[in-house]
Amino acid sequence: MSDVTFSGLATGMDTDSIVSQLMDIERLPIDRLEAKKTSEKKKLDAYAQFKSIIDDLKDAAGAMTLTSQVRTSKINLSSEAAYTATSSNAISGSYDISVAQLSQVQKNVSEGWASNTDSLLGTGTFTINGTDITITESNNSLAGLTEAINQISETTGVTATIINNGSDTDPYHLVFTGTDSSKSFTISSNLEDATANPIAFNTTQAQTAQQAVAFIDGIKVVSDTNTISGAINGITLNLNELSQTSYAGTAETGVDPWDWADPPVYKTDQMRVEPDTDALKEKVTTFVSSYNKAMEWILSGYAEFGGATSTTKEDGTEEELLGTVLRGDSSINSIKRGLQSLLSNPIDTSGPLKVLSQLGITTQADGTLHQDNSKLDAALQDNYEATVHLLSGEGEVDGVMKNFNYYLLDITSGTDGFYAAKKKSYDSTVNRIDDHIVRMEPRMALKEKTLRAQFLAMEQLVSGFNAQGSFLTQQMDMLSNMISGK
Repeated sequence: MSDVTFSGLATGMDTDSIVSQLMDIERLPIDRLEAKKTSEKKKLDAYAQFKSIIDDLKDAAGAMTLTSQVRTSKINLSSEAAYTATSSNAISGSYDISVAQLSQVQKNVSEGWASNTDSLLGTGTFTINGTDITITESNNSLAGLTEAINQISETTGVTATIINNGSDTDPYHLVFTGTDSSKSFTISSNLEDATANPIAFNTTQAQTAQQAVAFIDGIKVVSDTNTISGAINGITLNLNELSQTSYAGTAETGVDPWDWADPPVYKTDQMRVEPDTDALKEKVTTFVSSYNKAMEWILSGYAEFGGATSTTKEDGTEEELLGTVLRGDSSINSIKRGLQSLLSNPIDTSGPLKVLSQLGITTQADGTLHQDNSKLDAALQDNYEATVHLLSGEGEVDGVMKNFNYYLLDITSGTDGFYAAKKKSYDSTVNRIDDHIVRMEPRMALKEKTLRAQFLAMEQLVSGFNAQGSFLTQQMDMLSNMISGK
């Protein structure tokens, strides 16, 4: 059982409070270390906040690094056209296109069978495009044959499925489908039952194989699918239906309509490919906005110069900007100088545009950018290719955004970037502080124990003195009474 002590009973002093206050003084070095940890954590949080903003800027610049990302195009096409189209880095132009034939694969359908799992096919050989499938007791059902056909589909170019038409008699049909519209296939069988009687396996060709045929500015283009992606650079055509004809032509047996001596005249739908200036302007605007957020974060450390201390997030809430925590920080200032230098470095392209200011993007007194939309619109309209080259580069010459991207990738690197370096330094500092605190805590505990022991000894001593004083007082009182005759 531990000793029970009551402080201050002999002396009247609040020794617990005195010890606590003395220990507060003793713990000041630990408190300073804890405050150092808090300060370092606040700095790391500020670096993390700034890195998040720089990451957004990197994404904005990265979206305009490649020519294909900058030179985007859009399709102008009637909604009633026989095809649709998508573009990627396509050159501007117009094309008259008609669809003469849609792609389709060959399909054969078997006669109906009573079951898809019963052994109805006996034994023998089933041949697809010259490849034999041996029919035994293990696969002589429609399901077994289907599995065997699909296992060799890469060789035969044919797949199989079973369709149940829902009728009461012989509802199961085996459907054979070619995998390529440019190929046809044949089916034959040599099946017999247990008594050597032949088992007929009859199929009907439901659909013949044929390639898609389109005419682009009068040039015949064929495709194994209804998607044509290589005829026009950067354009993918999706054929949906046949074009109407303004003249039927004179039919010839066994000859494709477009090869008749008197061919039909197909109505064309014009497709116009134009630069998507709106999309590019949006990317430029995103970059300017992201750049300004980085500059505004740095400015938040200098409220006396007009820097805002908070920003409104996308969800409408206010977020404190931690620029004041890193005010004057050399790493932040170095990044600011690096970003500003990239803005003013000229790009040696063949076009008339060399710097971003020619697009209406200029630096203001506080370091943020101003975007002159009238000037930007004019550059996109009158010097679209030069704008593309300025942003993404030309040949061996890197554009402004590629230079930004290189720089931002470097400073945001997970191993060598500014935040990675600060995080490593923070971890080292905190570990060192924690080690100091761990070594100091036992001394604090011993010091407190010693102080309490000293005050307890003092209380005991004073208590002894008080007891002696009481005894002497009692004796003196007795002596005085004896002398007085009492």
